[in-house]
Amino acid sequence: MKKDIEKMKLLLPHWIKHNEEHTDEYKRWLERIRKDVSEDIVKNLEKAIQLMEESNKYLKSTLDEMKKKAANLS
Repeated sequence: MKKDIEKMKLLLPHWIKHNEEHTDEYKRWLERIRKDVSEDIVKNLEKAIQLMEESNKYLKSTLDEMKKKAANLS
């Protein structure tokens, strides 16, 4: 179990960065197609971007809490 927690502390930064890269890519593509697609498509992509950013907030918070917990155990 402790081994899994340590692994999570290593994986979380990777997942956060990975999500940020995808979010940036979504934004670039949205700007490329924005004028040529319906407002529904634009809204869906904007919502997907928002949710990815929100997801990352939770992942960052999780990582921060894990680091605090580890610091308190030291």
